[in-house]
Amino acid sequence: MLKRIIPLLLLLAVGCIDPINMGKMKQQKHLAVEGSFTNIPELNYVRLSYAQPYDYPYNEFVTDAEVYVTSSEGERYNFVYGGDGGDFYFNTAGNYYPEFPMEAAAVVGHTYTLHVVANGRTYQSTPATVKAPLPIDSIHFEVDEQVFSFKGYQERKKWPGYKVLVDYHDPGEDANFLRWTFFSRFEVNTQPEEYRTPSGAHVPKECCARCFLEEKLDRFKVVNDRLVNGRRVINQEVLFLPFERYLGIKHKLKVYQYSVTQDAYNFFHIMEQQKEAKGTIFDPPPAKVKGNMFNVENAEEQVIGFFDVSGVSMKEVTILRSDIDYPVIPFRWWDDCLTLPGATREQPEGW
Repeated sequence: MLKRIIPLLLLLAVGCIDPINMGKMKQQKHLAVEGSFTNIPELNYVRLSYAQPYDYPYNEFVTDAEVYVTSSEGERYNFVYGGDGGDFYFNTAGNYYPEFPMEAAAVVGHTYTLHVVANGRTYQSTPATVKAPLPIDSIHFEVDEQVFSFKGYQERKKWPGYKVLVDYHDPGEDANFLRWTFFSRFEVNTQPEEYRTPSGAHVPKECCARCFLEEKLDRFKVVNDRLVNGRRVINQEVLFLPFERYLGIKHKLKVYQYSVTQDAYNFFHIMEQQKEAKGTIFDPPPAKVKGNMFNVENAEEQVIGFFDVSGVSMKEVTILRSDIDYPVIPFRWWDDCLTLPGATREQPEGW
Protein backbone atom coordinates (compact mmCIF):
# COMPACT_ATOMS: atom_id res chain seq x y z
CA MET A 1 0.00 0.00 0.00
CA LEU A 2 2.83 2.41 0.88
CA LYS A 3 4.33 2.02 -2.61
CA ARG A 4 1.05 3.18 -4.12
CA ILE A 5 0.57 6.17 -1.80
CA ILE A 6 3.99 7.77 -2.39
CA PRO A 7 3.64 8.19 -6.20
CA LEU A 8 0.11 9.57 -5.61
CA LEU A 9 1.43 12.16 -3.14
CA LEU A 10 4.18 13.17 -5.56
CA LEU A 11 1.65 13.58 -8.35
CA LEU A 12 -0.57 15.77 -6.16
CA ALA A 13 2.42 17.89 -5.13
CA VAL A 14 3.44 18.45 -8.72
CA GLY A 15 -0.10 19.34 -9.66
CA CYS A 16 -0.17 22.12 -7.04
CA ILE A 17 2.82 24.03 -8.48
CA ASP A 18 1.73 27.45 -9.76
CA PRO A 19 2.97 28.46 -13.22
CA ILE A 20 5.60 31.19 -13.30
CA ASN A 21 4.18 34.57 -14.18
CA MET A 22 7.00 36.05 -16.29
CA GLY A 23 5.17 39.36 -16.46
CA LYS A 24 5.78 39.91 -12.75
CA MET A 25 9.54 39.41 -13.01
CA LYS A 26 11.46 42.69 -12.89
CA GLN A 27 14.30 42.09 -15.33
CA GLN A 28 16.46 45.16 -15.90
CA LYS A 29 18.28 46.08 -19.08
CA HIS A 30 22.08 45.97 -18.99
CA LEU A 31 24.75 47.46 -21.20
CA ALA A 32 26.20 44.79 -23.49
CA VAL A 33 29.68 45.36 -24.92
CA GLU A 34 31.33 43.34 -27.68
CA GLY A 35 34.68 44.47 -29.01
CA SER A 36 38.00 43.53 -30.56
CA PHE A 37 41.33 45.34 -30.84
CA THR A 38 44.06 43.55 -32.78
CA ASN A 39 47.07 44.05 -35.04
CA ILE A 40 44.75 43.70 -38.10
CA PRO A 41 42.74 46.96 -38.45
CA GLU A 42 39.79 45.41 -40.30
CA LEU A 43 38.96 43.35 -37.20
CA ASN A 44 38.78 46.28 -34.78
CA TYR A 45 35.33 47.38 -33.62
CA VAL A 46 33.13 47.93 -30.56
CA ARG A 47 29.44 47.02 -30.51
CA LEU A 48 27.15 48.56 -27.90
CA SER A 49 23.61 47.52 -27.14
CA TYR A 50 21.31 46.87 -24.21
CA ALA A 51 20.35 43.39 -23.06
CA GLN A 52 16.59 43.85 -22.80
CA PRO A 53 13.88 42.22 -20.65
CA TYR A 54 12.55 38.99 -22.15
CA ASP A 55 9.40 40.58 -23.61
CA TYR A 56 11.10 43.58 -25.25
CA PRO A 57 10.14 43.54 -28.95
CA TYR A 58 13.43 44.69 -30.54
CA ASN A 59 17.14 45.29 -29.97
CA GLU A 60 18.22 48.66 -28.60
CA PHE A 61 21.61 49.86 -29.82
CA VAL A 62 23.68 52.66 -28.31
CA THR A 63 24.44 55.10 -31.12
CA ASP A 64 25.68 58.23 -29.31
CA ALA A 65 28.36 56.95 -26.92
CA GLU A 66 31.93 58.21 -26.57
CA VAL A 67 34.16 55.23 -27.34
CA TYR A 68 37.96 55.10 -27.33
CA VAL A 69 40.87 52.77 -26.63
CA THR A 70 44.01 53.81 -24.73
CA SER A 71 47.37 52.09 -24.48
CA SER A 72 49.92 51.85 -21.70
CA GLU A 73 52.21 53.88 -23.97
CA GLY A 74 49.87 56.88 -23.91
CA GLU A 75 48.15 56.37 -27.30
CA ARG A 76 44.44 57.02 -27.80
CA TYR A 77 42.23 55.69 -30.62
CA ASN A 78 38.78 57.24 -31.02
CA PHE A 79 35.92 55.13 -32.35
CA VAL A 80 32.92 56.57 -34.20
CA TYR A 81 29.49 55.09 -34.82
CA GLY A 82 29.39 53.42 -38.25
CA GLY A 83 32.99 54.37 -38.98
CA ASP A 84 34.29 56.03 -42.13
CA GLY A 85 36.17 53.08 -43.57
CA GLY A 86 33.64 52.43 -46.36
CA ASP A 87 33.93 48.86 -47.59
CA PHE A 88 36.91 48.30 -45.30
CA TYR A 89 34.57 47.16 -42.53
CA PHE A 90 31.73 44.65 -42.43
CA ASN A 91 29.13 47.09 -41.08
CA THR A 92 26.70 45.86 -38.45
CA ALA A 93 24.04 47.68 -36.44
CA GLY A 94 25.42 49.05 -33.19
CA ASN A 95 29.07 49.00 -34.31
CA TYR A 96 31.70 51.66 -33.67
CA TYR A 97 34.89 51.67 -35.75
CA PRO A 98 38.22 53.51 -35.41
CA GLU A 99 38.03 57.07 -36.68
CA PHE A 100 41.31 56.51 -38.54
CA PRO A 101 41.25 52.78 -39.37
CA MET A 102 44.79 52.21 -40.63
CA GLU A 103 46.32 53.94 -37.59
CA ALA A 104 44.40 51.84 -35.07
CA ALA A 105 46.42 48.63 -34.88
CA ALA A 106 47.50 46.84 -31.72
CA VAL A 107 51.19 46.22 -31.06
CA VAL A 108 52.42 42.96 -29.54
CA GLY A 109 53.42 43.51 -25.91
CA HIS A 110 51.40 46.72 -25.51
CA THR A 111 48.51 46.91 -23.06
CA TYR A 112 45.11 48.33 -24.06
CA THR A 113 41.94 49.47 -22.28
CA LEU A 114 38.50 50.20 -23.72
CA HIS A 115 36.59 53.26 -22.45
CA VAL A 116 32.86 53.88 -23.02
CA VAL A 117 30.78 56.84 -21.88
CA ALA A 118 27.07 56.13 -22.44
CA ASN A 119 23.95 57.70 -20.92
CA GLY A 120 26.03 59.67 -18.44
CA ARG A 121 27.85 56.59 -17.15
CA THR A 122 31.53 55.71 -17.60
CA TYR A 123 32.64 52.17 -18.31
CA GLN A 124 35.97 50.57 -19.04
CA SER A 125 37.60 47.19 -19.51
CA THR A 126 40.34 45.66 -17.45
CA PRO A 127 43.70 46.26 -19.22
CA ALA A 128 44.88 43.44 -21.50
CA THR A 129 48.23 42.85 -23.18
CA VAL A 130 48.55 41.76 -26.81
CA LYS A 131 50.05 38.30 -27.25
CA ALA A 132 52.14 37.41 -30.30
CA PRO A 133 50.03 35.81 -33.06
CA LEU A 134 50.67 32.19 -34.01
CA PRO A 135 50.90 31.72 -37.80
CA ILE A 136 48.54 29.31 -39.57
CA ASP A 137 50.70 26.78 -41.40
CA SER A 138 47.96 25.35 -43.61
CA ILE A 139 44.20 25.00 -44.05
CA HIS A 140 42.52 21.90 -45.38
CA PHE A 141 39.12 20.23 -45.49
CA GLU A 142 37.36 16.98 -44.69
CA VAL A 143 33.87 15.88 -45.73
CA ASP A 144 31.48 15.51 -42.79
CA GLU A 145 27.84 15.87 -41.74
CA GLN A 146 26.98 18.23 -38.90
CA VAL A 147 24.03 20.09 -37.43
CA PHE A 148 24.06 23.67 -38.72
CA SER A 149 21.82 26.74 -38.81
CA PHE A 150 22.25 29.26 -41.62
CA LYS A 151 22.70 32.87 -40.58
CA GLY A 152 19.34 34.57 -40.21
CA TYR A 153 17.41 31.29 -39.83
CA GLN A 154 16.42 29.41 -36.68
CA GLU A 155 16.15 25.93 -38.20
CA ARG A 156 18.95 23.56 -37.24
CA LYS A 157 19.39 20.29 -39.09
CA LYS A 158 22.14 18.00 -40.28
CA TRP A 159 23.89 19.01 -43.53
CA PRO A 160 26.74 17.50 -45.54
CA GLY A 161 29.73 19.79 -45.89
CA TYR A 162 33.37 20.46 -45.09
CA LYS A 163 35.10 20.53 -41.75
CA VAL A 164 37.66 23.34 -41.94
CA LEU A 165 40.95 22.18 -40.36
CA VAL A 166 44.07 24.18 -39.53
CA ASP A 167 47.67 23.25 -38.74
CA TYR A 168 49.96 25.41 -36.62
CA HIS A 169 52.94 25.10 -34.30
CA ASP A 170 52.47 25.82 -30.61
CA PRO A 171 55.47 27.48 -28.94
CA GLY A 172 56.57 25.88 -25.70
CA GLU A 173 57.53 28.89 -23.61
CA ASP A 174 54.15 30.08 -22.28
CA ALA A 175 50.56 28.91 -22.05
CA ASN A 176 48.72 29.75 -25.27
CA PHE A 177 45.01 30.21 -25.94
CA LEU A 178 43.44 30.43 -29.41
CA ARG A 179 40.11 31.27 -31.00
CA TRP A 180 38.99 31.78 -34.62
CA THR A 181 36.70 34.00 -36.68
CA PHE A 182 36.03 33.93 -40.42
CA PHE A 183 35.14 36.18 -43.33
CA SER A 184 33.38 34.46 -46.18
CA ARG A 185 32.69 35.49 -49.80
CA PHE A 186 30.76 33.10 -52.02
CA GLU A 187 28.84 32.92 -55.29
CA VAL A 188 25.36 31.48 -55.78
CA ASN A 189 23.12 30.62 -58.71
CA THR A 190 19.37 30.70 -58.13
CA GLN A 191 16.28 29.99 -60.24
CA PRO A 192 14.25 33.21 -60.73
CA GLU A 193 12.52 31.61 -63.71
CA GLU A 194 10.84 29.21 -61.25
CA TYR A 195 9.37 31.92 -59.02
CA ARG A 196 5.85 31.40 -57.73
CA THR A 197 3.62 33.87 -55.90
CA PRO A 198 2.31 33.07 -52.39
CA SER A 199 -0.88 31.85 -54.05
CA GLY A 200 1.11 29.38 -56.16
CA ALA A 201 0.94 31.12 -59.53
CA HIS A 202 4.03 30.60 -61.69
CA VAL A 203 5.39 34.07 -62.52
CA PRO A 204 8.94 33.72 -63.92
CA LYS A 205 11.39 36.53 -63.20
CA GLU A 206 13.99 37.59 -65.73
CA CYS A 207 16.53 38.63 -63.10
CA CYS A 208 18.67 37.65 -61.35
CA ALA A 209 20.35 34.27 -61.11
CA ARG A 210 23.99 35.06 -60.25
CA CYS A 211 24.83 36.86 -56.99
CA PHE A 212 27.68 37.29 -54.51
CA LEU A 213 27.36 37.25 -50.73
CA GLU A 214 29.57 38.15 -47.80
CA GLU A 215 29.27 36.89 -44.24
CA LYS A 216 31.23 37.37 -41.08
CA LEU A 217 31.18 33.94 -39.44
CA ASP A 218 31.84 34.20 -35.70
CA ARG A 219 32.25 31.08 -33.64
CA PHE A 220 33.04 30.64 -29.96
CA LYS A 221 35.54 27.88 -30.75
CA VAL A 222 38.54 28.18 -28.40
CA VAL A 223 41.39 25.85 -27.42
CA ASN A 224 44.27 25.85 -24.97
CA ASP A 225 47.66 24.17 -25.33
CA ARG A 226 47.52 22.09 -22.13
CA LEU A 227 47.98 18.84 -24.08
CA VAL A 228 50.00 20.14 -27.05
CA ASN A 229 52.42 22.64 -25.51
CA GLY A 230 55.47 23.04 -27.75
CA ARG A 231 54.15 20.66 -30.42
CA ARG A 232 52.88 20.90 -33.98
CA VAL A 233 49.06 20.82 -34.02
CA ILE A 234 47.50 19.05 -37.01
CA ASN A 235 43.84 18.95 -38.09
CA GLN A 236 42.43 21.32 -35.49
CA GLU A 237 38.77 21.70 -36.47
CA VAL A 238 37.67 25.35 -36.44
CA LEU A 239 34.56 25.59 -38.64
CA PHE A 240 31.94 23.63 -40.56
CA LEU A 241 30.74 24.79 -44.00
CA PRO A 242 27.65 23.11 -45.50
CA PHE A 243 27.84 22.40 -49.22
CA GLU A 244 24.34 23.91 -49.43
CA ARG A 245 24.66 27.52 -50.63
CA TYR A 246 28.24 28.11 -49.36
CA LEU A 247 30.05 25.70 -51.69
CA GLY A 248 27.85 25.58 -54.76
CA ILE A 249 30.21 27.43 -57.14
CA LYS A 250 33.13 29.31 -55.59
CA HIS A 251 34.04 30.30 -52.06
CA LYS A 252 36.81 32.51 -50.66
CA LEU A 253 37.37 32.06 -46.94
CA LYS A 254 39.59 34.13 -44.66
CA VAL A 255 40.54 32.36 -41.44
CA TYR A 256 41.64 34.61 -38.56
CA GLN A 257 43.53 32.92 -35.72
CA TYR A 258 43.54 34.92 -32.48
CA SER A 259 46.10 34.53 -29.69
CA VAL A 260 43.88 35.50 -26.78
CA THR A 261 44.48 36.06 -23.09
CA GLN A 262 43.48 33.47 -20.51
CA ASP A 263 40.58 35.70 -19.39
CA ALA A 264 39.30 35.82 -22.99
CA TYR A 265 39.69 32.04 -23.28
CA ASN A 266 37.63 31.51 -20.12
CA PHE A 267 34.88 33.83 -21.38
CA PHE A 268 34.59 32.35 -24.87
CA HIS A 269 34.88 28.79 -23.55
CA ILE A 270 31.79 29.27 -21.38
CA MET A 271 29.97 30.87 -24.32
CA GLU A 272 30.92 27.90 -26.52
CA GLN A 273 29.65 25.39 -23.95
CA GLN A 274 26.32 27.16 -23.54
CA LYS A 275 25.80 27.55 -27.28
CA GLU A 276 26.48 23.86 -27.93
CA ALA A 277 24.24 22.63 -25.10
CA LYS A 278 21.54 20.32 -26.42
CA GLY A 279 18.98 21.07 -23.71
CA THR A 280 19.08 17.66 -22.00
CA ILE A 281 19.39 16.75 -18.32
CA PHE A 282 22.99 15.73 -19.03
CA ASP A 283 24.09 19.24 -20.05
CA PRO A 284 26.20 21.11 -17.50
CA PRO A 285 24.22 23.78 -15.64
CA PRO A 286 24.56 27.29 -17.08
CA ALA A 287 27.67 29.03 -15.78
CA LYS A 288 27.86 32.71 -14.93
CA VAL A 289 29.55 34.45 -17.85
CA LYS A 290 31.89 37.03 -16.33
CA GLY A 291 33.14 39.66 -18.75
CA ASN A 292 35.87 42.26 -18.37
CA MET A 293 33.78 45.47 -18.54
CA PHE A 294 32.68 47.46 -15.48
CA ASN A 295 31.11 50.75 -14.43
CA VAL A 296 33.89 52.98 -13.10
CA GLU A 297 31.61 54.71 -10.54
CA ASN A 298 29.42 51.73 -9.63
CA ALA A 299 31.06 48.33 -9.40
CA GLU A 300 27.69 46.76 -8.53
CA GLU A 301 26.19 47.47 -11.96
CA GLN A 302 26.11 44.39 -14.16
CA VAL A 303 27.79 44.96 -17.52
CA ILE A 304 27.60 42.16 -20.08
CA GLY A 305 30.23 41.24 -22.66
CA PHE A 306 33.94 41.25 -23.33
CA PHE A 307 36.58 43.45 -24.96
CA ASP A 308 39.11 41.13 -26.63
CA VAL A 309 42.71 42.27 -27.15
CA SER A 310 44.62 39.80 -29.37
CA GLY A 311 47.42 39.20 -31.79
CA VAL A 312 45.96 37.73 -34.99
CA SER A 313 47.28 35.85 -38.01
CA MET A 314 45.24 35.34 -41.20
CA LYS A 315 45.24 32.89 -44.09
CA GLU A 316 42.89 32.87 -47.10
CA VAL A 317 41.82 29.88 -49.18
CA THR A 318 39.64 29.48 -52.28
CA ILE A 319 37.35 26.48 -52.76
CA LEU A 320 35.84 25.64 -56.16
CA ARG A 321 32.83 23.38 -56.69
CA SER A 322 34.96 21.43 -59.17
CA ASP A 323 37.40 20.63 -56.32
CA ILE A 324 34.73 18.88 -54.24
CA ASP A 325 34.70 15.12 -54.71
CA TYR A 326 31.19 14.69 -53.36
CA PRO A 327 27.69 14.56 -54.93
CA VAL A 328 26.70 18.12 -53.98
CA ILE A 329 23.04 18.94 -54.64
CA PRO A 330 22.71 22.33 -56.43
CA PHE A 331 21.48 25.20 -54.29
CA ARG A 332 17.75 25.72 -54.81
CA TRP A 333 16.28 29.22 -54.41
CA TRP A 334 13.28 29.73 -56.68
CA ASP A 335 13.55 33.49 -56.76
CA ASP A 336 15.73 36.46 -57.67
CA CYS A 337 19.09 35.92 -55.95
CA LEU A 338 18.97 39.53 -54.72
CA THR A 339 16.22 38.46 -52.31
CA LEU A 340 18.91 36.62 -50.30
CA PRO A 341 20.01 38.79 -47.32
CA GLY A 342 23.16 40.74 -48.21
CA ALA A 343 23.30 39.61 -51.85
CA THR A 344 24.75 41.81 -54.60
CA ARG A 345 25.34 41.43 -58.32
CA GLU A 346 28.65 43.28 -58.06
CA GLN A 347 31.52 40.84 -58.49
CA PRO A 348 34.18 41.17 -55.76
CA GLU A 349 37.55 42.51 -56.79
CA GLY A 350 39.93 39.74 -57.77
CA TRP A 351 37.13 37.17 -58.06
